[in-house]
Amino acid sequence: MTTNRAPKITTPANLARRMSATTVITLSTAIALSMGACNAMRGGGGSGGSSTVVSDTTASIYKTNLRTRAYTYHDDNTADIYLTDLSDEQLTAFFEKNADWSQISGTLVHIHLFLDPKPGKTPIEPTAANASIRYAIVSRGQIGIYDGAGFMLPGQKPGKDTISGSFAAAPLRLTRATEGFNDPLTPARLDMSFDAQLDDLASPELQARLDALAAVAKPVREP
Repeated sequence: MTTNRAPKITTPANLARRMSATTVITLSTAIALSMGACNAMRGGGGSGGSSTVVSDTTASIYKTNLRTRAYTYHDDNTADIYLTDLSDEQLTAFFEKNADWSQISGTLVHIHLFLDPKPGKTPIEPTAANASIRYAIVSRGQIGIYDGAGFMLPGQKPGKDTISGSFAAAPLRLTRATEGFNDPLTPARLDMSFDAQLDDLASPELQARLDALAAVAKPVREP
C-alpha cells in the first residue's frame, strides 16, 4: 500500500518545518495500555468523510479527507465512529516497537455519540452537545490530540448498516501532545461530514491505535 500524502494544512508558518526531522517513538507502554427539534434532524451527513478545522485566533486551516470509516453501536442512542486517512501500513506501525514515525502524517478521529436526537423532542441550541470528539493529528511523527464536543446531526440511527452525520463549528482544543508537536490551531472549530459502515472488527482496532497515540502524547497545560 502506498504511503498517504500529508493532510493539507495552511498556516502562517509551515507546521512541518518546525517538526524534528526524525522521531523515533517506543510504544511498549502504549501497547500495554491500548490492548489490555424537527424532521431535518435525520438529514445530516453524506457520502465519504471530510473535515475542516479552523483556528479561532490565527489563519490556520487543517483539511483532510477521511477515507477509512467504521462504526459500532451499543444501543439506539449510543455509537462510536472512527475515521482516518492513515493507511493500514501506517496504522500497524503504531504497534511496532521502536518504530520510526518521522514519515507518517495523517489524522485519526473518534466520535462518541451519546444521544441520538429525536425529531420534535431534542432541542438544538448553540451550546448543545450530543457527541464527544477526539481528533488526533500526526505530523511527521509528532502527535497532537484535540478534544471537544458538539451537536452531531445524524443521517441514520445507530444499528443500521451505515451511519452518517455532520458537525458545524464544534469546538476543539489541544489536550495532549508530544514534545515536538506545534499547535497552530487551538482554540479551533470543526466542520465535518461523514458516513461510516458498521464494522465490529475494525472499530476496536482503530480505538486501540488511538489509545496508543494518546498514551504517547502528554497532557497539555491550559494557558
